[in-house]
This record gives sequence, structure tokens and C-alpha cells, in this order.
Amino acid sequence: MLDRLIRLPFTLTEEERRELRMLTLSENISRGKLFARIIIGIESALAVIDLAASIAKLHDSFHFSFYFMMYVLMIGLNVAFLLAATAYERDAKLMEGSYRLYEKLFTVYAYTFVVWGTAVTLSDQRLYGAVMAFVINLVGISVIFYFNNKMVLRLYAVSGGLLYIGLPFFQSSSDVLVGHYINLTVFLFFTWMASRILYVNFCSNYYNRLLLGASHRKLEEQIIRNEKVHLELARANGELQRLSLIDALTEIPNRRAFDQQMQRLLTQNEEPCSLVAILMIDIDYFKPFNDNYGHAEGDRILKEVAQAIHAEMEGGRQFAARLGGEEFVAAAFDTGVDGAMELSERIRARVQQLAVPHEYSEVSAYLTVSIGAAAGEAANPEEIAQLMEHADKGLYLAKTGGRNRVSGASST
Repeated sequence: MLDRLIRLPFTLTEEERRELRMLTLSENISRGKLFARIIIGIESALAVIDLAASIAKLHDSFHFSFYFMMYVLMIGLNVAFLLAATAYERDAKLMEGSYRLYEKLFTVYAYTFVVWGTAVTLSDQRLYGAVMAFVINLVGISVIFYFNNKMVLRLYAVSGGLLYIGLPFFQSSSDVLVGHYINLTVFLFFTWMASRILYVNFCSNYYNRLLLGASHRKLEEQIIRNEKVHLELARANGELQRLSLIDALTEIPNRRAFDQQMQRLLTQNEEPCSLVAILMIDIDYFKPFNDNYGHAEGDRILKEVAQAIHAEMEGGRQFAARLGGEEFVAAAFDTGVDGAMELSERIRARVQQLAVPHEYSEVSAYLTVSIGAAAGEAANPEEIAQLMEHADKGLYLAKTGGRNRVSGASST
């Protein structure tokens, strides 16, 4: 138990020890300000009483004496403490040299305070043999301020040593002297314990704050890491969502993305119905191309045709997608039959301008597409599906009519 009072039950780094010393000094100065004001008040009252009694000659012990001078000394000591405390608080940022200076000044104050109590107690032995001045001062310095164990032992050694050595010279009664030695020894031990308990609790609170601060920092770091992970997951999910809507081969939207975009535009439309054009697009004689030129070349051509179709889409209300195989679909909002036929012709011409050789086509020396178009008003997915059926019929007409052409069908 005593070992825990002598040594702190935890280990601090050099920087943490320095911070604890500065915190201890700040706390001592803060607590000492009120203590100093109380001491000034008490000593001033005693000085006035001594002065008045000396003037009135109430008793031989009351005169301009040692006690009066000691009262004045204690008042001056605490006034100096208050002035130093004010200067300390003005220094918002203490440099190492300034901090050391204030620490030394406070040490001088503590030594002077306890030695004062010893001197008054020794003087009291000739009058009434009391040790109250020593006891009060030592209790005050032990419980008001925080000192490490070395500092406390030095204070006790200086004040107690002077008292133990000086008592026989001022106290003539051997019985009183023995009683003083016994009582003071017991008193010093319990006062030391009280001082240690207060100091260890103060340091433990500081250490707990360090642990709490470290815990908070770790928690903040973990939160930041979690937020980064969440952002990465969100980006990954976003990328997965994007990839799930993109055809891996052609890198244009797939059928799922087409349906979602169609639903979104239908929902956003302020009018009850939207004028929509649907184009069904099919590469002419793609199977012979794939069989004779190879699947790798077929995949490359699928991507080129897809990008050509995609390039003809204008704005956010026109978009194309790959349905599967060599079949594509395009949608154009706010577009009637004439606009649908014009857009279809631009796509057909752009694909032909790619000038991809196709020796196995029965309609052209180059790769071509057939397109079926339909346009009409639609308010829901069911009506869009009907438009797609009409466009598919148009595609059938384009194929049976000779391919490499655009054909329209009756709109809804």
C-alpha cells in the first residue's frame, strides 16, 4: 500500500512527465491564490490585534514583537505569491526557462511557508507550549498543494528537522517535550499519507485523461478508417452497379440499363404521355462474318458497331443498348416518326461508313445493319413494350425487304 503512495502505479513518458509537472504547477498556483488570500486575511487580523493590544498594553506579551514581524512576513510572502501567480497567468505560452523559474519561485514559497510555522512554534514554547502554527502550516501545505514524494519529504525534513532540533532550546519541560516528539511524529506520518493520497489521485486523474484521450484518438482514427472503407465500398458498389448496367463486350448499356433509363424518363416526364421513338437494329449476315473471320474479329466488330450507334445518340433523352448477340435497341424521347426514320438512317449510314469488309454479305461488300423504327406516345413500360414490338416488325420488314435499310411500322 505504502509503495503505491511512494511510486506512481503507472509509467509516463518523458514528455508526459513534463506535461504533468506543468499541470501540477498550474493547479498549485490556481489553488494557492485562494489560499493566499485567506492567509493574508487571517494574518492581517492577527497583526491588527497584536498592534492594538500592544498600544493598549493589555499584556506583556503584546508589543511590537517577534510575532508582529512574523505576521507582516507572512502577509508579504502571500502578497508576493499573488503577484507571481498573476504574472504566471499572463504568460499564455510558457517557455521552458519561464516555467522553470515559476517552479523555483513556488518551491521557495513552500519552504518559507513551513519554516515560518516552525519558527512561530518554537517561539510559542516560551509562552504556552503550543505547536499549532507548525501543524496548521504543514497541513495547509500538504493538502492544498500537490507535491511529488521527494518534495514533500524535503519540506518535512527541513521544517520538522528544525523543530525537532530546536524544541529542547525553547521548551524547558521534559514531559511536554516528550509529548511533542511523539505527537509530532504521528502527525507527520498521517499528514504525509494524506499528501500522498491526494497527489497520487491527482496524477491518476491525469493518467486516466491520457488514456481517455488516446482512446478517443484511436476511436477517431478507427472512424476515419471506417469512413474510408465505407467510401471505398460505396465506390466499389457504384462501380459494380455501373458494370452491371454496361455490356462487357461493347461497353454500352445493356438491356437492364435500357429498361431502367426508360422507366426513369417516363417517371420524370411532366406530361401524362411521352412521345417516344424505338429503333431495333440488327447487323446483317453477322453469323457468316463471325464464322469466317473468327470470333475475335466478330467481337471487335460488335464493339465498333455499338460505339457507332452510341455516337449518334444526342443528349440524355436518347440512348442505345445491346440486347444480345448482334441486336441493338435505341430510344429517342420527344421524337416522332419522321425523327425516328432520320435517326435510323444516320445510324445505318454511319455503320456502312466504317467500311468493314464483309465478303460473305449478300447485300454489300461492307458490313451493314438493318433497322426497324416505330414512334408513338407511351406512359408506361407496357406501352414501351408495344412500341418495341412495332419496331421489331419494322426490322423484320427491313430484313425481308433486302437488308441494309430502314423500315417503319404502324405506331401505337
